Amino acid sequence: MKFALRSAMNAPSIKRIKSHKPSEALRVLLVGNNPIEMSGIFNGLQTLKDKIFKIDTSFSDDDTLKKIATYDPNCIIIDDNMGLKPLKNLIDKINLLGKEALTITLLKTTNTQEITHGVQEYLLKESVTPERIYLSLMNAIRFRKTQKYLKIKYYTGRKRLKRMFI
Repeated sequence: MKFALRSAMNAPSIKRIKSHKPSEALRVLLVGNNPIEMSGIFNGLQTLKDKIFKIDTSFSDDDTLKKIATYDPNCIIIDDNMGLKPLKNLIDKINLLGKEALTITLLKTTNTQEITHGVQEYLLKESVTPERIYLSLMNAIRFRKTQKYLKIKYYTGRKRLKRMFI
């Protein structure tokens, strides 16, 4: 119980995140195989029109890859109902595109982690609200930016170290 209270107290507030830069307008792609669940999430995200620039949906791997290429989303929300193997294949295909600004949030039915590589954020379906989805997307973007920053610092540090010993 103490942990839940502590994490709730340390959780970022929606008011603090509300003022994101317009240049970082969220373009969200919803991916899943259940139109009923996806429409519920889509309708919830539409209530955040002041924060989310564009929302699109996809129900197949090929359609997902086409929409990533044409409309360049910066956030992808994937439903885990499609099965473990197709889900892993789709995440691998998305990560092979090499788009560093692209973040993946996985909507989970259960609190288990079968997939750890290539996903920046997890969100349980039982607690999904538009505000939580937005916070999750912003966390995924921050995580991706941190990864990119650390990668740059790592490679520049390696070059400096080589120059010191050569």
